[in-house]
Amino acid sequence: MRRLMLCLVIIVYSTGCGRVFLGDTQNVEINVTPADARIKIPDRIDRDTNPFTIELPRNESHLVEISKPGYETKWIVLQKVKLPSVIIADILFTLGIGLLIDIYWGTWEGLKPGRLDVMLEPASAEGGPIKVPLFLADTTLEVRDGTVQVRVHALK
Repeated sequence: MRRLMLCLVIIVYSTGCGRVFLGDTQNVEINVTPADARIKIPDRIDRDTNPFTIELPRNESHLVEISKPGYETKWIVLQKVKLPSVIIADILFTLGIGLLIDIYWGTWEGLKPGRLDVMLEPASAEGGPIKVPLFLADTTLEVRDGTVQVRVHALK
């Protein structure tokens, strides 16, 4: 029993709590209405069947494009966010050593949102400007004289 505990302590100290308990990837559930909409994540997937779950690296943000002819296309960013629970666990259990390792590998972060439920809206037949919805956490959008400026604020 002592050897098992010693092995567990060595593993946690050498890899960090985020990597040990959560791994390098995160499962994200995607559910789109209508069900035959095309879902694209560059360099990851391009499919038209859903709902499904995809395993994505936690150390980078991902852009999800959801489209279907006759419907407005939506883009959603799966934003990487720092996980306070991993930071606290690394400080308490590894005295900060695991935190350095989790920062290096990016395993102290997670993807938000972890589940996408998206309903596509029918496209308007007006022929006016095309609306492109972009969902980001803490974002402002300014439109001046036909130009668009997007400001993204980091999550705290």
